[in-house]
Amino acid sequence: MSKRQWAIVIVLGVLDVLVLGCLIAAMVFTPRLSPSPSTPTPTSFPTPTDTLEPTYTPRPTSPPPPTMTPRPTMTPLPTFTPVVFPTNTPTPLPEVDLLQNGGFEQIYPDTVPGWEVAAAINWRPGDPFDPATSYCAPFFKRADDPVRYISGPTLQIESEHQYVKFRVTLYQTVELAPGTRVQFTAKAGGFSSPGGVIIKIGIDPRGRPACEGGVWGQEQVIDQNSGVVALRSAAVTVGTEGRVTVCLFAEPQFAVVSKAAYFDDAELVVLPGD
Repeated sequence: MSKRQWAIVIVLGVLDVLVLGCLIAAMVFTPRLSPSPSTPTPTSFPTPTDTLEPTYTPRPTSPPPPTMTPRPTMTPLPTFTPVVFPTNTPTPLPEVDLLQNGGFEQIYPDTVPGWEVAAAINWRPGDPFDPATSYCAPFFKRADDPVRYISGPTLQIESEHQYVKFRVTLYQTVELAPGTRVQFTAKAGGFSSPGGVIIKIGIDPRGRPACEGGVWGQEQVIDQNSGVVALRSAAVTVGTEGRVTVCLFAEPQFAVVSKAAYFDDAELVVLPGD
């Protein structure tokens, strides 16, 4: 090797010796140079403070409901006292049974007590017969079928001979003071197969027999399906004769076997004066 190379090797060797010596010295003196333990610095903690309890905030109070203002009391209107004027109210007349046997409690085959009989009789057995214009004597009795009752005992009028018609007026005359206002009422029923029975009532303010020239109500044709029919005459004023006649009329439409007229509750009513 050259001198230069030997010089470099020597330098490097010296450097190695120095480094090694430093290491040995450090190992020897390290325990003596250990620093004394340091006094620990106390850790500071925050000073506790009293925790205040949360303040309770009350919920807002609902406002009270508004006080209802009472409605004003209505002042009642003054009571109207009607002025009563006297009226000429007629005094009711006492009920008086002006007719005899108006309920037909008494009945005989050829007559009805209290009533007169005006019958058209133009046929007897053996006479020429016309079913439209032939009439025989009427036959009176109490209704024999309860279905035909009107008010208890009921007058039943039929033909003395089955195949012949009857035409009859029952009437009654009652004495009353002239000027008296009266009206006649009755109830009726009928039976006929076929056809019907013609009925009507009349009143004569002059009191003539069988209501000749009197006021007659409208004729009605009724049968077993008509039920009870209420009859009412016109209101009349008793004439100067001082009597009034009331009448019941009946006639079958046809000359059939089964035919009858029924009457009940005949009544003469005195009406209040004008």
